[in-house]
Amino acid sequence: MKDKNLPLYESAFLLFGELIVSVIVVAVYLLIDKFSYKVVTGLALGCAVTVLNFFFMAFSTLRAFDKAVEARGDKEMTDEEAESFAAEQKVSVNNAVKLSFVVRTLTMLATLVAAFLLEWFDVVATLIPLLMLRPIITVKALITERKERKNS
Repeated sequence: MKDKNLPLYESAFLLFGELIVSVIVVAVYLLIDKFSYKVVTGLALGCAVTVLNFFFMAFSTLRAFDKAVEARGDKEMTDEEAESFAAEQKVSVNNAVKLSFVVRTLTMLATLVAAFLLEWFDVVATLIPLLMLRPIITVKALITERKERKNS
């Protein structure tokens, strides 16, 4: 059951991290006296796109694996059949993940183009949340690793 909610839990952590980054960005803009409503709208756009993209990536990957498990069923397989099945499902899962990646990348590019073309958004404030995805995920992995080491 927890696996079904995993995209939601991971996305919530990402949102929390993005909110912390947003507070820091607002503070910097205030310090350099460049703060405007465009900073807030840019941060909101960047955060929303980042969190939604991550959620859909996690959800689509989980769905692809679930389809593979469902196709496997409970039937007995010989080693050759299992190897053939695994190869077929690997291609299917990889294709689903690749398609998801392309769509998410295009969405991020479209977000940056929109922020650049529309005067409602600060481009840098929009870009920062998009760039913070990897560092936030890395921090989460380090926290999880530390907890696991502590518990064992």
